Amino acid sequence: MNTPISILSRGSSSSHFKLARELLKRQLRPILKPRRFQAYCLGTAKSGTHSIAEIFNPNYRALHEPESEELIAKVLAAQNSQQSKSALLEYVKRRDRNMRLELDSSQLNYFLLDSLVSEFPNAKFILTIRDCYSWLDSFINHQLSRTCSPNWQRLRDFRFDSNSEYKEEERILAQHGLYTLDGYLSYWAEHNREVLTTVPKEKLLVVRTHEIPQEIEKIADFLSISLDKLNLSKAHSFKAKNHFNILSEIDKQFIDNQVNLHCKSLMDEFFPEFMQCRE
Repeated sequence: MNTPISILSRGSSSSHFKLARELLKRQLRPILKPRRFQAYCLGTAKSGTHSIAEIFNPNYRALHEPESEELIAKVLAAQNSQQSKSALLEYVKRRDRNMRLELDSSQLNYFLLDSLVSEFPNAKFILTIRDCYSWLDSFINHQLSRTCSPNWQRLRDFRFDSNSEYKEEERILAQHGLYTLDGYLSYWAEHNREVLTTVPKEKLLVVRTHEIPQEIEKIADFLSISLDKLNLSKAHSFKAKNHFNILSEIDKQFIDNQVNLHCKSLMDEFFPEFMQCRE
């Protein structure tokens, strides 16, 4: 087993000193930076993961989508069988050792779900869930407002199935370089359903996006931390600035049919009042 002393005993070059220093830092990190809790927020994109991270700053070690570019590259490589899932797991463990986050809030945690649940038995999980109608509108506005890196574009193509055929009613989506409703809504349903079925119920807190400000006390209780350490003013961060009203150009009944096809059971469970208004 390597120790800083054993490494230095092999030589005194700068590389030996660097390796010994890094190993010493890794060994001391749990002592110098003990975790008060370990939690992962793993809602979809545009569900409030940014707000959750901001609520915990600056009093806790919390980040939104840490190392996203590297993580996306590894996730896509694993999906394409260019990298083993064990290699992805090793990355997850190494990142955890290096960052020692108390809260990691990221839509990308979905792709690490099995590893996070199995490797960190004391961790707790927060699922931010947004009704699929406002989520769809928000994501489309986000997509049209901001350019993204090649890695993020590849990830979108993968999870929204860029090869799907457009139906006549949604041609406006193709005209704006957007994905199909099938692509968006199947992602929304799969992401939320997988989290709900994978994370043990006693370790999972589900928070509806529009209720994040009211649920902060429940979040604090769930993690056994003090409410006054949370930044309540950040409960709705990263608000959309541009609205394109693309969905208003698509037949309402067509949208409802696609929602019923992909999302109805989850919407009935978590947003029953919303679904009743649509009927």
